[in-house]
Amino acid sequence: MSALDADLAEFTSDVFRYLAYEGQRGYGHQYLRGLMLDGKRKSVEPMAERLGIPRQNLGHFVAQSTWDYCEVMRRVAARAVAVIAPTAWLIDDHPFVRYGHGTAGAIVQHCGERNQHLCQVGVSVHAVSGRGSTPLHWRLFLPQKWAQDPVRCAKAGVPPGLEHRTKQQIALDLLDELAEWGNVPPLVIADSDYGTNVAFRMGLTARGIRWLLAVQGDTVILPATGTPVTAWAKRRPTIAVDTIAETNRHRATRFIYRAKTANHRARSGWFAAIPVHIAGIIERGHVAETDSRLLPQRTLLIQWRRKHGGAVFRSWITDLPPDTSLSTLVRHATSRWHIETDYREMEQALGLGDYEGRTYGGFHHHVTLVSAAHLFCLEQHLNPKDQDTP
Repeated sequence: MSALDADLAEFTSDVFRYLAYEGQRGYGHQYLRGLMLDGKRKSVEPMAERLGIPRQNLGHFVAQSTWDYCEVMRRVAARAVAVIAPTAWLIDDHPFVRYGHGTAGAIVQHCGERNQHLCQVGVSVHAVSGRGSTPLHWRLFLPQKWAQDPVRCAKAGVPPGLEHRTKQQIALDLLDELAEWGNVPPLVIADSDYGTNVAFRMGLTARGIRWLLAVQGDTVILPATGTPVTAWAKRRPTIAVDTIAETNRHRATRFIYRAKTANHRARSGWFAAIPVHIAGIIERGHVAETDSRLLPQRTLLIQWRRKHGGAVFRSWITDLPPDTSLSTLVRHATSRWHIETDYREMEQALGLGDYEGRTYGGFHHHVTLVSAAHLFCLEQHLNPKDQDTP
């Protein structure tokens, strides 16, 4: 047995320890091997052929077996946090192109580069640090029209009574489950689909979780001057993020936030941090119900591609302490590319989008197993040994 085989045996023994039957643990081990073997497709039939095991057995394990994917993700998350020592958690959602309307949660919706297409969407939470990044948890987004059709849900194996939750609500649910497992994020980073959602921001704050979230240029704010501002103060007019950005462009500092590699050119930008209050109507309404009724001070981070000329490229708002250095803000804000890299690696090398089953449980089993394989590959990258394929 090679060192890599021994490592995989130890890994699967750990992450599949809660599976009730030895046969399930064995097929979990084989499924991970299949995901990591060379091959164009990582759906059940070609993987079973490469592994030399019955297709029906492998298919039953991922699509119909009743093992609890959350118990496996619990162990994956525990190992990931120990290996990565995350400086932040990333939240996003990922589309899965599908070709059958009976596939759990699949509707015609925005689907990445394909624009509108029949697809499922999974919300995921990833840990990130200078050591790498990897998923901690997943949940399938169930659209409203699915939640309102119990017959359709039953055919796709959707748990009875499961209600529609927005992607932002699902993200908070995942954070709550991870907290129950003993994992709390040092910081949450997400794109503007999450950053512009007041309930999501408030939910993070209520949980005591620091956040740095992308926002859109029309987000309504007030410049912070050091004077307390009540929720419904009308002494000063509100302005948009893009407007305040233009008056602060002269303060921008250049940072190289992604070093050049063999596959990517170096990435750089001009950044400035500005103290602000978020002042939209919904935000003010929430703050008005608090004891202080004061709009909290936040930090607006702006990025331009060039210091002179051109529109704002990206913007974020964070509740990190006001004295947080600009370099730290930039490092965190630009770390979101890690989650895109995770998705791409899992798609191209580990068959994330290749699962052909239609059930709710099958989806979660597959993304859990892919996440486990991704973590194993990361562990091997950080501690290389025998490089033979397991």
